[in-house]
Amino acid sequence: MSQDVDFEQLESNWETYEKLCGRLSDSGLNDLTTTLSERICMCPASTKLDQFDASPGGLVRHALQVTAIMRTINDALGYNIPLASILKVGLLHDLGKVGDIDNRYFVEQDSTWHQEKLGQMYKFNENLNKMSVSHRTLWLLQSFGITLTNDEWLAIQLAQGSHFEENRFYVGHEPTLGLLLQQAKATVIHQQKNDNNV
Repeated sequence: MSQDVDFEQLESNWETYEKLCGRLSDSGLNDLTTTLSERICMCPASTKLDQFDASPGGLVRHALQVTAIMRTINDALGYNIPLASILKVGLLHDLGKVGDIDNRYFVEQDSTWHQEKLGQMYKFNENLNKMSVSHRTLWLLQSFGITLTNDEWLAIQLAQGSHFEENRFYVGHEPTLGLLLQQAKATVIHQQKNDNNV
């Protein structure tokens, strides 16, 4: 059961994503987006249809939406967080979902039963070392020499939410940038679930 792919939209989203990454004028980030371009462009954001953006291009689509909401909230609440930090964190926070430098994190589900009964379009690649999405994201950024401020590093670390054991230590001490990212992610996921239920 293959998914229909809107290649025009996929290309448009990728061009926007690349352009926004380019605004950061970071040679390491340029190297990363060049080296992993196809994998980033085609990567889903999750494995199951009842989650969010579980389709080719879902990762980029989700990152663009989250970044847009972060900018809106930042302006509305007068947080005065630098645009560069919003772009870096919004666009890159889930990048660990592409996998490592050589291997994908999500691979297509080869079980028709899992696809039809569970809506699971992808499964996790068992050839990768076990690592959380946030940790793999931070490792990938480090591998390409992309520097982060303290608040940017923490925002990416906390991106998956405070309900994870590894993030509970930070509850009540999250940087504003981290809370902004979490709120934007929650808003985008909530909107998508509502749209799917209409």
